[in-house]
Amino acid sequence: MNPFVNLKTAETTIELMPGVHLHRRPTALHVESDHELSCLGSAVLGGGALRARHIINLGVPSQYRCGRHLDDLECAARELGIASPFVGLLTAARLEDAQVSIEHDEVTTVAAIVTLGISHPTAAGVSTAVQRRNGREVGTINTIVLVDGRLAPGAHVNALITATEAKSLALVECSVRTPEGHLASGTGTDALVVACTDRGAWFEYGGPISTVGALLGRAVRSATLNALFVWHARQQLAEAAGATAPLP
Repeated sequence: MNPFVNLKTAETTIELMPGVHLHRRPTALHVESDHELSCLGSAVLGGGALRARHIINLGVPSQYRCGRHLDDLECAARELGIASPFVGLLTAARLEDAQVSIEHDEVTTVAAIVTLGISHPTAAGVSTAVQRRNGREVGTINTIVLVDGRLAPGAHVNALITATEAKSLALVECSVRTPEGHLASGTGTDALVVACTDRGAWFEYGGPISTVGALLGRAVRSATLNALFVWHARQQLAEAAGATAPLP
């Protein structure tokens, strides 16, 4: 990683892999690629399959209400000088606490970027459907994965599964639990994007013991664990200071 700081805009830029950079701004995390990325994921804007050069994780207030979220993302993109198409996510988690993990071998590089809030953890298959109450948004774990390579369509889907498994494993390792006491697998609004550069090595498989899947799993697990440690540390500091409301 080669970080570079622009003091005028409070922006830090990190090179994730050749031609792909992460711009860390006070209001958003912005992944920018010199060439189109093949993106697949559950983002609120640009979800599904999309070719795009930009991925935005936009910071919003903890009491943010969806309704104009697509307009807000479009507005943020314009302010950043980004034209459609792009992939857009939303988070109330602290952007400065975003964690980046990069794994590589002699064939490829995989980077994971995680923003995390776990004030309302859930257990898939156990937690029941609920309505949001008191206007408060649930905590969110947003994960952006970049793969320097070419993923077969099935491998791309499998990479999403591997990333989700790695995220959930990190939560279990840290004993994150739902209000009912069940081990948590995530939160109710998690979002995930896996983007590949479509250059270099070809990967037919993306499972956890495949070449690229093993790298991807390690990167996502590491970034999620680090984000969990930071979240818990901030929560403890807030409690020591007498705060009554949990972090997002």
